[in-house]
Amino acid sequence: MPLNREPLRPVTDEHRATYERDGAVCLRDVLHPDWIEMLLPVARRIVVDKEDLGLLPQIPGRYMSRTVPDFRRLAFESPLAQVCGELQRSREIRFYFDEFFAKAPRSQEKSIWHTDRMGWPVAGKMVPSLWLPLTPISEENSLEVIAGSQSEDVRYWLFSPNARKMSRPPDRPPHPDCEPLRADPRVRFLRWSMQPGDLLVVHPWALHYSAGNPTDDWRIAVAVRMFGDDITWDPRPDCVNLAGVSFDEMVQGEKPSGPLFPLLWSADGRRDDDRAFPRGFATEWSAARKSGVNEYAEFAALLEKESATASP
Repeated sequence: MPLNREPLRPVTDEHRATYERDGAVCLRDVLHPDWIEMLLPVARRIVVDKEDLGLLPQIPGRYMSRTVPDFRRLAFESPLAQVCGELQRSREIRFYFDEFFAKAPRSQEKSIWHTDRMGWPVAGKMVPSLWLPLTPISEENSLEVIAGSQSEDVRYWLFSPNARKMSRPPDRPPHPDCEPLRADPRVRFLRWSMQPGDLLVVHPWALHYSAGNPTDDWRIAVAVRMFGDDITWDPRPDCVNLAGVSFDEMVQGEKPSGPLFPLLWSADGRRDDDRAFPRGFATEWSAARKSGVNEYAEFAALLEKESATASP
């Protein structure tokens, strides 16, 4: 199969200008259709059929590259890292993690307006979300972004599992309810119709949101997170945990490196292979815990609750 290692269409100055202005850009035809033909059946087995492929039972839609060979290939062999580097003008790109974002047919589940910035235990801006649809996306079930919101330097309090166990500090405002802004003609709400193989790149500081899925099929996308040149460790207790790395190992001010953060692409041609990257996890769990456990519905319900209670 022609699984392309370089994007089918090059990253252009126009793409860079759009990303820098809006905080998001949709790149067309990044992956050859054979990538989707390989990935989508596996994604449906995980997301729809709830098949156990060795993923963590409490987070069955994350870290696919640890146990699923097809998604490991996506991380190490696809053009995503090159696109990430060229779009941000970064000399190097390292892997962070991957996860699914899926909505069932006719789902009314939605997320709150939020930014990813404070969820990651790092300082810097070069950790975008590379949002790759594996099924067709309409504007009705698209990710939505407020153009230019990445320029606002606000350290919002995220709804991460760790943050939900803590009291919000006074200097960390909750995420705003952006729905009233739809009546403001000065505010641009960005949505996209996308085909599998297109790629949406979203800045970590950009306010974004996802409504329901009015279609008759699952909406399935995989988001891959990668680190660019300006990223250094900045661990905080409210951040999202990363399997296999404790906050103690994230030395403040140091750049991520080591087996869990392989070099996927560099402007001078250097890259790591996957030999040192983990195949599995450091823990084991019981057969009872492995069977039938899925927190997609619980997480969606939590986001729905957060959406109802979010304040400006």
